[in-house]
Amino acid sequence: MLKLTGSFGQFALIGGDRRVLDLNLETTTALFKEVSIMKPSIPANDMGLYSFIPVGRFGKAKMNTLTVPKHLLQSRKNCLTWNPKGRMYMKPDEITVEAVEYMGEQCSDAFMGECLEAVLGTGNQVRDIFATPEGAQLFQLALGNIFEGLGNSFYDLVTFGMDSLITSADSGNWWDTASVSTEEWDNFVDQQMGIGVKGHIPLIEQAKADGLAHFNVTIDAGDVSGDQYTGASNDVTVLFDNVIAAAPNKLRILRKRRGTPGVVMLVSVGIFDAYKDYIVANFNTIPDVYQFFLNGEAVPGILRYDGTPVVCMDEWKEYDEMIGVNTHRVVLTAVRNMVVAHDVPAIDQFGGIGMRIEQSQELKNKGIVHMYTNFRVGAGIADTDFMVNASRILTP
Repeated sequence: MLKLTGSFGQFALIGGDRRVLDLNLETTTALFKEVSIMKPSIPANDMGLYSFIPVGRFGKAKMNTLTVPKHLLQSRKNCLTWNPKGRMYMKPDEITVEAVEYMGEQCSDAFMGECLEAVLGTGNQVRDIFATPEGAQLFQLALGNIFEGLGNSFYDLVTFGMDSLITSADSGNWWDTASVSTEEWDNFVDQQMGIGVKGHIPLIEQAKADGLAHFNVTIDAGDVSGDQYTGASNDVTVLFDNVIAAAPNKLRILRKRRGTPGVVMLVSVGIFDAYKDYIVANFNTIPDVYQFFLNGEAVPGILRYDGTPVVCMDEWKEYDEMIGVNTHRVVLTAVRNMVVAHDVPAIDQFGGIGMRIEQSQELKNKGIVHMYTNFRVGAGIADTDFMVNASRILTP
């Protein structure tokens, strides 16, 4: 679930976290953190979608599925007959992790010559952002933004890395040229296409292209328009039923398991909105639905269909807007079926991912602060038999 971070006026937007820095200047200055979008925390794993495989120095994550033997019984034989049945087999798979790094730097020039220069020291210390308590506070706020940017970049890479649509958007000039600078777009393309990590969504599209029937559930062209699911031929519940019906037997059984849901349905924003409209239109005489109409979902961005959580993937839409397409998608998956492999002991997605910070003491570098981290990461799907996909992507 996407959420906003930052401050508007004197009011923090999340968790009571006050993100206003009052600086001690001759004239009072309040510095506000830009309101920004924080993408989902993969390690937090709120919906249980992810499994994590630490690979250490070996560079590859091994995924081995041990089959369960079937049909083991037979009629009793005489003592000279030995006829074993039901061997177990190992189904191996692996994820290669790719080397990733972040290099950053910050110097005091960004604050010099403006009103914020008053947070810096005097004389030679004007080049040392840590020379004053206010300068140290300011750098801490800036560092929080960098941590957030690293976490968002990690999510984009693991989810959408190596998506061929990025190449098409780049060559066809589909991408959001109105809101995204050329520099930002070039950095985005380099990150997503230059590292070599194939994200979960491109892996799903690869399974679809490979011809797996349960990854090719149809979303009719007449049921979508732009970013809206109109349901002209099939209302949204028919689409959900088609996805559930396409599930391999093991996934269907898991979906009916009692207790904590073992299966989740991830849907694009247009499909989620169509489902909300369907509920209100068809069950508006029920008091709970009236409250839903007034107050929205009990858990923001999550509804249920036939016992299965239906999760609105706002982050898919943000990605669509970046590259200039409209994706309509339903993914029915077992929990822990999306794998993230990494070489560090733990992925601190919004905590710098092991970043080191160093301030140069050489005169020629004028107090510049360098930041660096590197790690290896990869993505995979644990078992395609525990996933179903329906998708239609509208391109310019």
